Amino acid sequence: MKKLLSLVLLVALVFSNFTSVPENVSAAASGTVVLSGSTSVNPLIQALAEAFMAKNPDIKIVEQNVTGSGSGITDAKNASSGVDFGMSSRNLTSAESDVLNKVQICLDGLAIVVNNNNPVNEISPAQLYKIFTRDTSALNWNQISNSYTTSVKIAPFGREAGSGTRSCFEDFFKVDYGTALPSGYDVNLDGSLASTGVMQSSVQNNSGAIGYMSLGDMDESKVKPLKIDGVEPSKYSVADGTYAIKRPFLLVSNKTKSITPAAQAFLDFIASADGQSIIDKKGFVKNNLVRIKATNITLRSNAINIKPASKYSLTAEVVPADTTNQILSYTSSDDNVAQVSSTGMITGENEGTAIITVTTNDGSNVSKTCKVTVSIPVTSVKLNKTSAALGVGKTLTLKATINPVDATVKTVTWKSADTSIATVSSKGVITGKKAGTVKITVKTKDGSKTATCTVKVK
Repeated sequence: MKKLLSLVLLVALVFSNFTSVPENVSAAASGTVVLSGSTSVNPLIQALAEAFMAKNPDIKIVEQNVTGSGSGITDAKNASSGVDFGMSSRNLTSAESDVLNKVQICLDGLAIVVNNNNPVNEISPAQLYKIFTRDTSALNWNQISNSYTTSVKIAPFGREAGSGTRSCFEDFFKVDYGTALPSGYDVNLDGSLASTGVMQSSVQNNSGAIGYMSLGDMDESKVKPLKIDGVEPSKYSVADGTYAIKRPFLLVSNKTKSITPAAQAFLDFIASADGQSIIDKKGFVKNNLVRIKATNITLRSNAINIKPASKYSLTAEVVPADTTNQILSYTSSDDNVAQVSSTGMITGENEGTAIITVTTNDGSNVSKTCKVTVSIPVTSVKLNKTSAALGVGKTLTLKATINPVDATVKTVTWKSADTSIATVSSKGVITGKKAGTVKITVKTKDGSKTATCTVKVK
């Protein structure tokens, strides 16, 4: 399964927006910090705000317009809204990034949840797709393995349009599963719910329900999270990239407005040890816990020719550049032909062909190969004659000498510039056809080295 590179790659970049400062702000900092937006982010912000205000009584944190549907982004884009930060549980679009600054406070997994009485513990992306598109092969839970044995109707619940949680769920199908949910799929669901809390209670109170919600906001005494492709949703599986459904929690602010000292103090607290401890205890993924996995490897070359005893540095690089574990392993398919060091230095041993394989060590199982041909290359070719004469109907044999004499490939081809005057065979035998002058060329297969002989036919 692919990983949601578009979310994970943000971590290292946005974490740099935090600065290490004392956890208590100066006495001069005071005022009110107003936040609005995501119902998924809000419970975490409330916990952070409560701890922050206990340390900084002169600063008040206020939440308003706490709904889904991208309200935090909308309020932050409006410079006159009075909002310091919009809360968002999805990444910004390119158009939104033109207007807003963002700070990622943590990463969150999206849990697929069912009623606690449902025997099912695991579900596949294909089954999820069938459930949320109302496929006839997944209308009842007894059609899903290890679930109810009786005919309990499946009741899929989603979030309302514009919700960051819904956006993350839909991106999982489009990016990871490879098949986007069809337009209008939501009209056939049992409900498109307006908040994380309503989602949890709806699933809790319906034996056939299935839905999705923030992993950090989930209460396992009320709903049951399902494994996806055998991977249990947890902050650790989200952090190391093995659990695919994830999204960032952002605080966004208008680029035209200066962040107030009180608002900056709140950001600094979130980045502090106390703030990060709260994020961790709430079940969210701290920025410094995230492990960015490799998605590709670039090589200096995919095929090379080297001489015996010569060396070549393969120069492999992990993509993305901020991959947490950038250690690579190198192996040769035939050490008798070419050996490779732990740093990618290839040494030609004996004539032949070997495949060098470069593999990541971070669990992403990404690999690339380079074909290595070890040979003694041709440096030049000479003919025993540079000019010759023969009669019509007569023959003359040219002899080609390849340098060096121990070159690996000594194959040559012959060509007449005008076969009506003279032809030349694959053995270098020239036959005169009619009076005239023509050039005969020999060319090596290795290196395309050439030599010519001017032949006059009388």
